[in-house]
Amino acid sequence: LEHMLFTGTKKYPTEGEYREFIKQNGGTCNANTACYVTNFYFDVKKDALEPALDRFSRFFTEPLLTRDCTDREINAVDSEFQAGHTMPWWRYIGIMHQSANPEHPFHVAVGNNKVLRDDPKERGIDLYEEMLKFYHEFYSSNGMTLCVVGKESLEELEAMVRDKFSAIVNKDLSLPLGDAVSSEPAFLPGDWNRLLLQAPVKDVKQLTFSWVLPWQGELWRSKPTAYVSHLLGHEGKGSLTAVLKSRGLISACMASGGSWLEGAFSLLHVSFDLTDKGLFEVQQIGTLLFTYLGLLQKSGFKDRIFFEMQRLRQIMFQFQNDRQPLALAAQIAGALQQQPPSEALAGSTLLYEADPGATTAILALLQVNRVRVTHQAKDLADRCTERDTSYDSPMKFEPLDPAWVAAWSEALGTFDNTEEQVMAAAAANGIGLPDPNPFVPEDLSLREPSAEPVPLPVRLQENRRPPISYVFHRQDTFFKQPKAFATFFIRSPFICQDAASYVKVDLWSSIVEEALAEYSYDAEVAGANYSLGVSFGGLLLVFAGFHDKLDVLIKAVTNKMRSLSPVPENLYQIAMDAFGDQLRNAAFHSRPISQCGLRVSDLLNRGISFPIEQSYKAWGEITRESLDCVFSNIFRECHVEAMVLGNTSTQDADRLAEILVESLGLDRPLAALPTQAEAALPPGKTVWSLDSTDKDDPNNAVLMRVQLQRGVREEALLSVLCKVLNAKFFDSLRTQQQLGYIVAMGATVGMSFSYIVAQVQTEYPADYVKSRIDDFFEKHFAWVEDTLSEEELQTCVAGVLAELRTRPKNLHEEHSRYSRAFLHRTYDFRHRANLVEFLEAGLSLEDLRSYVRDDVLPAPRLYVQVKKALDRADKPLPQDTAAEIQPDPPDLRRWSGLTDAAIADFAQHTQWAAISGLID
Repeated sequence: LEHMLFTGTKKYPTEGEYREFIKQNGGTCNANTACYVTNFYFDVKKDALEPALDRFSRFFTEPLLTRDCTDREINAVDSEFQAGHTMPWWRYIGIMHQSANPEHPFHVAVGNNKVLRDDPKERGIDLYEEMLKFYHEFYSSNGMTLCVVGKESLEELEAMVRDKFSAIVNKDLSLPLGDAVSSEPAFLPGDWNRLLLQAPVKDVKQLTFSWVLPWQGELWRSKPTAYVSHLLGHEGKGSLTAVLKSRGLISACMASGGSWLEGAFSLLHVSFDLTDKGLFEVQQIGTLLFTYLGLLQKSGFKDRIFFEMQRLRQIMFQFQNDRQPLALAAQIAGALQQQPPSEALAGSTLLYEADPGATTAILALLQVNRVRVTHQAKDLADRCTERDTSYDSPMKFEPLDPAWVAAWSEALGTFDNTEEQVMAAAAANGIGLPDPNPFVPEDLSLREPSAEPVPLPVRLQENRRPPISYVFHRQDTFFKQPKAFATFFIRSPFICQDAASYVKVDLWSSIVEEALAEYSYDAEVAGANYSLGVSFGGLLLVFAGFHDKLDVLIKAVTNKMRSLSPVPENLYQIAMDAFGDQLRNAAFHSRPISQCGLRVSDLLNRGISFPIEQSYKAWGEITRESLDCVFSNIFRECHVEAMVLGNTSTQDADRLAEILVESLGLDRPLAALPTQAEAALPPGKTVWSLDSTDKDDPNNAVLMRVQLQRGVREEALLSVLCKVLNAKFFDSLRTQQQLGYIVAMGATVGMSFSYIVAQVQTEYPADYVKSRIDDFFEKHFAWVEDTLSEEELQTCVAGVLAELRTRPKNLHEEHSRYSRAFLHRTYDFRHRANLVEFLEAGLSLEDLRSYVRDDVLPAPRLYVQVKKALDRADKPLPQDTAAEIQPDPPDLRRWSGLTDAAIADFAQHTQWAAISGLID
């Protein structure tokens, strides 16, 4: 039904018209369905709100819902199902569905051809009629919430909404939640309190303890599960996470709820990412968890912990980042389902009041006889002798091991245990309640604005000296928040001298983060965070959040970077395990369409990264001792560039840069930077065919790139061309031809070139899909030449301008806008404004047509085709298709397979366009 509402209304019957209108007017649109709500949303340029709402509102008053669209949309849902076939999350959803109480309404099944087409036919059910019945019965105004954000006054917006939406019928639906959904439990105790074994496709090693709780939505003022999750997921000194990491058993811990599954009930999960050492230490990990739970149950509700959480949430809400209208509208509409309008903005964040009784009641439910333990890892495959009924994934339910139950029950303690006894038991294992957070911000004042505010980052020239002679700064005068964003990009010849060095630096960065985890966790909770890792061929160090203690965090991080030698064994093992899983998943379990992108990047970029297979091989050869010299190898000679934005003066920016220089001991600059370049594609068309590295994914994929020149004129014309064609591409290849769920077309920019990008992940043969992509562009480039109207062109120009003129809503968005110019060393922070000026000067049909004729049509094209390894037949070609797979034209170049030699040969004979390596 969600899909079908997009297929046309009485006033706007043309299929795809709504999506095309939104896209061409600078917007986006989509929908998603959870267990209890379906969310529809769009954004659009400011002046197009009224006609967009006119189209949108008719989804709910006069949709066509024609029978002939039904099969196509069932195929679309099935393609979505196939796209998630190997994803752990969706397999978890399937098992939740399978294990639910058959007498309870909760059964969440992901639709596919079997569920939506085959099964109903066998049972004599007309799915189309059932869908119509569902729409007419349940789409009622009393179950709907709406948020509209626009430039108009509140009075004008209200009048607009009343005009467009008042026709929606109120059917006085009963909308039960919580226990009112059913008198039966969602899961029978005997079905829930078990061990679930799973053998995932991806390299995942995870242990999760889960409890079913009464629905918590009505307790939004006190949020007792937030208090419990805060303590269970705490990572600071003396926390459960810190103790398990010190024993080398886990690499991460997260406490969370049930997300969109909740409504009749709530869930509480405590999930551990396991190391190889911890893979079969279920009893030990559970014993420490229940020891901590015993401490929390006996120690009761702690006012100081709650009030610290309350204070931090007040600060976070007061100074929360502004959001784009689409995100804001979606958040408010969702909040209105559960909270009064007066609290729709704050209700999900603030802790209005303490509720010790509700909190201790939740803690009391976290018992051994109410827990489900989910253990998933490839090493469990031999024990997973059953299959889930949704995704056919290997799994098995078993009773909890009696030895586990005994150990965990003893650790949890009994009613007779005193608080002193449980505290002593926890302390014996190094576990305790968290100390007060030293990073709670105190100075929330704003810096005095400079006499001459600058609209864009400027390079600070005074007192600058190598190796950090490039410092760009812009003091915020718009967001007016006590926050800062400091980015340091470190270039060193060592990082990309070979794959081994690249992987060592990235792994060493993870170890630094692990070494600081207990310390930095408090900072993160208090709104100050950092990240360290390899990016774009260099070492990227970013600090963001409240400015108050950002300098303290910078000193701590840089001091740890310098002092972490020798690398401690336990940190090495934790990081190696997690890093290895990450590399294996990227190398062998990426989606086919993602594999296409990885191969293009490997082929076209130099000095940025290394092919994932080379990185994985290098990881396998690393020793702990080989990491001891990483710091000195990076910083022996290096070049650092910085960008500081936000509530900072020029003096602040200089001071933060000096802290970095002094803490890292930087004194030897580079004379010239390591080479970074982008390759020119060979002339004509090239098809590169590859086998998928994921043996379980049922999909093929095709990615096309048309390589074009960079420049303000070229990028502006490319943006308009993609705006003209984007929605048409989606409507043709996904909606009409049903080639797959992942269908997209747009523009992207590299170091030296721009690209048209088209991509499809599909169950059809890759050559057939390539032919459909080619057919689309051949016909539509001719349509641009012969038929595109001036009115449609100017609509698309206005849509592009609306996107370009949109101001960033927060420091993070502002930083993202500058990052390409910063990393590519053009420092052209005015590039966006230049695009606006070019388009405002006027763009004619002939301008666009000559761009297509002279630039696009002769441009080199690369097609990357990934063919599935799974032994399953491709989907047969549509019977009514008039297009056949055409034979290769004589000038088509075909590459086959992935070899280092072939890539090296291409690299040797192509032309490379390098970014500036000069230092002044």
